[in-house]
Formats: sequence, C-alpha cells, structure tokens
Amino acid sequence: MAYRVAACLAALFAFVTPAATRAADGDDRVAAVLSASRAALGGSAIQSLTGLKVTSKINFGGLSGTDIAWQAIGRPEASEAFDTPPISGGDGYDGTDVWNLDGSGLVSVDGGDAGRSATISGDFMSSYALWSDNYGGAKVRYGGTQTADGKTYDVLDVTAPKSLIPFQVWIDQTTHLPERSMQTIGPIVSTSMFSDYRPVNGVQFPYSQHTSSSDGNSTTVTVTDVVANPPGLDTHLQKPASDVHDFSIVGGGTSTNVPFDLVDNHVYLSLLLNGRGPYRFILDTGGANFVDPAVAREIGAAGRGSVQGGGVGDTTEAFAFAKVDSMQIGTAKITNQLFAVAPTRAGFGMAGGQPVDGLIGFEVLSRFVTTFDYAGNTVTFTMPGSATTPPNANVVPFVLDGRQPQFPCSVDSIAAQCTLDTGSRASISLMTPWVTANPQVVPSTISSVGVNGFGIGGGELGRLGRIKTLGFGNFILSNVIADFSAAKSGAFAMPFIAGNVGGGVFKRFSLTLDYGKQTMVLQSNDSFMTPDDYERAGLFLINRGGAITVLDVRPKTAAAQAGFLKGDVIDSIDGKPAAGMTLQSIRKLFFQTAGTKIQIGVTRKDASHATLTLTLADVV
Repeated sequence: MAYRVAACLAALFAFVTPAATRAADGDDRVAAVLSASRAALGGSAIQSLTGLKVTSKINFGGLSGTDIAWQAIGRPEASEAFDTPPISGGDGYDGTDVWNLDGSGLVSVDGGDAGRSATISGDFMSSYALWSDNYGGAKVRYGGTQTADGKTYDVLDVTAPKSLIPFQVWIDQTTHLPERSMQTIGPIVSTSMFSDYRPVNGVQFPYSQHTSSSDGNSTTVTVTDVVANPPGLDTHLQKPASDVHDFSIVGGGTSTNVPFDLVDNHVYLSLLLNGRGPYRFILDTGGANFVDPAVAREIGAAGRGSVQGGGVGDTTEAFAFAKVDSMQIGTAKITNQLFAVAPTRAGFGMAGGQPVDGLIGFEVLSRFVTTFDYAGNTVTFTMPGSATTPPNANVVPFVLDGRQPQFPCSVDSIAAQCTLDTGSRASISLMTPWVTANPQVVPSTISSVGVNGFGIGGGELGRLGRIKTLGFGNFILSNVIADFSAAKSGAFAMPFIAGNVGGGVFKRFSLTLDYGKQTMVLQSNDSFMTPDDYERAGLFLINRGGAITVLDVRPKTAAAQAGFLKGDVIDSIDGKPAAGMTLQSIRKLFFQTAGTKIQIGVTRKDASHATLTLTLADVV
C-alpha cells in the first residue's frame, strides 16, 4: 500500500507513541475489521496477484522526478529506483537484507534495527500480507478508534515479522479501505496518507500517497502506471551487486597519506573540490558529504531543493543538494559526488573555533580503506584489496546503522550496541532511551544538564558523569567520562543504540575502517591509558563572528558560581585582551588544575561590562 520512495529519500538525512492496545492477538474485532477491509480491497482477487510494478511521479523537498517500484504480494519484498535530480538511487528488501543504492552504483546494507524495521514495515504494508488469512504472520492488536477530517477509523497496531517496531493502520469504517499508516521510531513520527483507489486486476490500489514526518519533510507520490504480475519480478527483487568506478589514487598508486589536525578530538584535513582549494573539512564517520553554501558557489556547484535534516541537536536545519564534479584528498580522488549544501562555516566553524568548509564521511569511507593514525596525525586512504592487517591488531566487526558503523560494545558490563563517530568530541554519548532503560549506569555523582556538544540541529544537551567501563573488541577502558544525553529529539533520542563513541576514545588507537569487509581494526597507541579529563569551568564557548561568546553556563559549576551568563562576550583574560586569543587557547586554560583562579572580563547583552573571578573546579 505504501510507496517505498518516501522512506528511501528520507533515509538520506538523518519517530507520538502508537495508541495503547486494547485487545489480545487474534481478537474478534481485529478479524472483523480486516475481513471487511479485505472484501473492500478485492477479496479473493488479491490472491491472483504475485507482484506489482508501479511507475510514479514524485516530489520531495522541491525536487521532482520519477520512481519505479517492484513489490511482491503476500510477502514484504520490494525494490525501487528513483531519479529526482540531482539525487538518484534506489533501495530494497530481499527478505534478508535491507539495502540502499546510491547514484554511483554503490550498494550498502542497513543492519541497524531502526532503519531495517522501518523498511520491513513499509514493505509489509505494501504487500497486502496483512489481509491474508494469518495476517502475514504479523502481530495485530486492535487499537480503538480515531477520528480525523470528519471520518472515523478503526486503528490496528501491527508488528510485521522481522520488524522490531510496530506501526498503525487506520481503516475507514465507511469504505473499509486503509487510508493511512503511522510509524513511530524514537522521536520521529512518519505518516502516510493513501487515496485515489483504483482497481488493478480487481484489487483496489491507491494511486496517490502523501507521506510526512515530524522532522518537517514530506513526499508526494502520484502513480502513473501499475502492471500486475510483471515479468522479471523476482530478478528485480534481488539485491544488486555494487558497481562503483568513481574513485582512484591519482597516478595509479594504492594509497595516500594525508596529515590532519586534531582539534577537540575532531579530524580536520585539507582537500580540493573541482580542482579548487584547499578547503578545510572534518572527516566524520557519523556524517556524509556537506559543503558550505559559499564554497558551493565558489566551485560552481548550484544547490537544488530544500529539505530538513537533523543531527545531535533538538532542531532540524534546511539544506539543498548539489553535484560536485571532483573531490581530491591527497592523491585520493572521487568524482561526481552528491553533497548536501548547509552553513558549516557558521555552524561547525562557530562551535569549533576552526574554519570548517564542510564535512566528508560515508561517501569517502565506503570507497577507500581508511586508517586514522591519531598518534601520527595522519589519515591513510587505501584502495580496497591493498590493505593488510597487522598481526597484533584487534579486528572488530560492524554493521551499518543507516550509513554509520555500529559495533558490539559493553557499558558497565551491559552488552549493547554502539555507533562509531569520529565527528564527536566526546568519549561516549549515552542515548536517552538506553539510559532510561538502564538507570543503574547513572553514577551517584553526575553534573547538571548543559551543552555537551554542537552539530546539525544546534547544541546537544546532557549531563556528565563517569561510567565504570566501556568495552569493545579485546579492549576495556575504565572511568570513562560519558555524556548522559538529555535529548528528547534528534539522533541521541533514537532507540536500540546504547552510545555514540567519539574521538575521545578513538584518539587512543590507530583505527582502520574497511566498509567492504565491515570491520574496524584497532591498535592501541601511547595514549591508551591516559585518564579522561574535562574542562573545569562549566562553560560552552563559541566563536560568533570573531567574538568568543558564552553559549551555555552549566548550573552548579565554577562558571555559574562566578556569575557568567549566556550571551556574555569574553573581552579579556587575566588582564590581556581576548581579541588575539583563539577559542582553543581559551578552552585550554579551563583544563588547569582545580583551584586555579582566572580573571575574565566580559561584555553583557546590555552592553555593560563585568570582571569575573573564575575558580576552576571539577565538573565531573
């Protein structure tokens, strides 16, 4: 019933809770609702269908194009290919793997519970399996009635086989046709509306769908043609093989070494775009290709469309898409790349105090075998098949949670799953749902809520405390500083993942990522045993147009006791003008020993001036 393109396009950006259930599985009310609905949809005619080929026009975020979907009937297997310039690609579920195809021919498998469950649920709805004799093996409960737009609906709560997340089906009590489905994953609610039903081989099929999500994105699909029992169905339902030829090492080599700066545990490196630059980018395993609008204009890459994307913050941000002809890092080169166009200079640059022209992540890492040598401050990009594994290294498998590596971990000896994020300055950020489900990991001594990080969507709020242990592979780290996220929306409010492990941990290693083999290879360096440390002020500072500004004052910290206020601009430190100081040099002062006194002059929002005495004290 649902069209797959809505989920596929929404997956490029990285869910109200379903209505309470009121009846047991197999309840007579469920049987009556679905029996009437099955008759309205075509009854026994459904059994005459083995599959459908659906051709549609689609519109998403101001981008228009076409979509061709292949859907099995009676089982949740499907695939699609879409073209909404400058974005093209496809996705599918073959009964085993949920896969995604980008415009270059790269195929990746989504092994994360959230993305996998969402895809399986959508395909189950589209397959008409819910209207079979045994409900397609799904768990179905009656969720009561709902009214909307003058109509009354019977609501069914459905959990498809192999899916961990239920979804709702709203069936009109008058027509008995399914007119909407809703799925909730964490803080994001996705709603699909079905209309314009027409017969296909005697089966009613919706020729119009509008899907919207609580993050502000929507997709409109208008069907132009439906073919029943199309030839070649099983072939089109199979996961394709990757066929990527857009990357190389210039000069025919097998690898290139690129120096990087490690600032706030972020990896900054230089690269060329369309032969111009160098530009300064962050290499982020938790991210994808982003470029600042000013850079996009400089290199002649015009942005198209407008969609909402989220990150660690509680809000979303608008961005467009553009094609970049070439990207070169050292002698590693990739051509014809899709970039999101977003204000990285004003966002990431403001928070990091460093020039940030953009981000690179999945698109680069999925092509090259990449080694982060944190001790040597170099990144090595190697052609697949050319890398060797050191004999003393620890090999840890991972799957992709969307586009981010997810690996087995343990937090205070609790087995869990973590994500790998070199774009995070923290050691580990523990997700809100996981902490709620595992309150025993919260230490007795923990800070107040404050800003712990900054990214897409703004500041990330959380408390700070120390966990006893963090384990992965053969390694166990003790007394690790953790960000106990307070997020109610955004990436850190998502289910299934315990924590997002960042640069504060991985800087202790040489880390090699092989996306083709789905492994990370770890070798500890001399920093492995270095104790976790944290600034002792309680301030989160940003560089706003050259002015070092207080974004946040954590309650019950040295900064709060000294009288700092949000919006204060630092003018001087110990009598010296702050104009010549960098954000990083000021932050470094806050790592001095507890008891150190620092005189800081500030200008307030009302233009008044104050000199504050900051006496450093442990935050965590």
